[in-house]
Amino acid sequence: MKNDFSTVRSCKWGYPQVIRSKLIQGGKPFPTLFWLTCPLLRRLVSTMESNGLIQKFEDRIEKEESYRERYLKAHEETVLVKRESLVGLELSEWQKEKLFGSGIGGIANPLKVKCLHLQLANYLGGVSNPVGRDVWESLSEKECSGERVICLELLRRNER
Repeated sequence: MKNDFSTVRSCKWGYPQVIRSKLIQGGKPFPTLFWLTCPLLRRLVSTMESNGLIQKFEDRIEKEESYRERYLKAHEETVLVKRESLVGLELSEWQKEKLFGSGIGGIANPLKVKCLHLQLANYLGGVSNPVGRDVWESLSEKECSGERVICLELLRRNER
C-alpha cells in the first residue's frame, strides 16, 4: 500500500528532513504522523539511541513532573493535529481508536519514548515536544555541510 507524504521541513539543500504521512490510506489507519527522513539526522539520532538516551529521557519523564506534563501535552497536541487533519472524513470506531487512542508515533503508553527519531520528527513537524526539542538541541550537526550532501550522494548512487 502506497502512502502519500508531504514535506514538512527541508534542509538548506532542498531535501526533506521531515515528512508528514496521510493518516488514512486505503481505509487503513497509519498512526505515525511525522517521519524523520534526513540520512544525517537519522544517523546522529541512531547514535544517541545506541548510547542509551531513550532510557535517560524515560527516567526524566518519570522523575520530573514539569517535563512529564510537557511531554504528555505533546501527545495531546499530536492527537489534536491528527483530528484536525481528518475533519470531515467519516471514520469507523476502530479507525478512530487506532489513530486517536495513542499519541506520538502511535505510542500506547504516553510515558514511554519508544524512538528518538519519531520524537525529533514530531518536534520538527511543529509539535511542542520537549524530548524532540532536547534531541534537536543536542545534535552536533543539523544539516549536511557543503562538502558532503548525503542526499545528493544517494541520488547519484541510485542513478547508476
